[in-house]
Amino acid sequence: MYNYSNIGKEIILDLLSEVNELTGPCFYPGKFKPPHKGHFETAKYLTTQPNINKVYVIVSNVTKYGITAKDSYNIWQQYLKAEPNNKIEIKISTESTPIKDVFRFAYQNEDIKRIYVAAAKEEAENLGYFDKLKEKFPSIKTITVPDQFGRITATEMRAAIKSGDYDEFKKYVPDSAYNKGAAKIVFGLLTKIIK
Repeated sequence: MYNYSNIGKEIILDLLSEVNELTGPCFYPGKFKPPHKGHFETAKYLTTQPNINKVYVIVSNVTKYGITAKDSYNIWQQYLKAEPNNKIEIKISTESTPIKDVFRFAYQNEDIKRIYVAAAKEEAENLGYFDKLKEKFPSIKTITVPDQFGRITATEMRAAIKSGDYDEFKKYVPDSAYNKGAAKIVFGLLTKIIK
C-alpha cells in the first residue's frame, strides 16, 4: 500500500545535502492518463538540467477514462524499469490537484531557496496557477519544457488502445519501454481499461 501523506517529508530528505541556492527539486504535475513517451522524455530532460537535483512526477489522483492514479503510477514504473533513472521519482498526489502538492511543499519548506515546476509552454502561459505559485512563493521558478518530442498526446494514445492497434500504440511509449518489452505490458493493462 502506498503512503501518500508524507510526500513533503520524503522530498526534503532527498534535498538535505544540497548547498547551492539555485539547486532544488523539480515538480512535474499532471494527469498522465496515461503517461506517454512525451511525458517520459520530458522527465528525463528535466533531470539533465544543472540545478535540478530530483524530478518528482506528481500524478493526479483523479480517475479519467477509467485510468486510475495507481494505473498511471504503475505505467511510469514500467517505463523506469525499462530505463532506470534515480533522479526521477513518481508520486500520487494527496490533493485535489497535483499543483496543491507543490503549494504545500513550498509552504512547509520555505528554507529551500529554489523549487522548480515544469510545464508545457501552453500550460505555463495559459494556466493561472503557475502565476499564483510564483506570486506566493518567490522561490518557485517555472520551467517551460521544449516541444521537442513532437505533439504526442494522451488522446492519440488512448485512440490506439481503443482500436486495439498495437503498432500505432507503440509510437506513444518510450523507445526503451518498447525495446525491453514494457510496451506490451502497458498495452495489456490499458486494453483492459479503455474499451
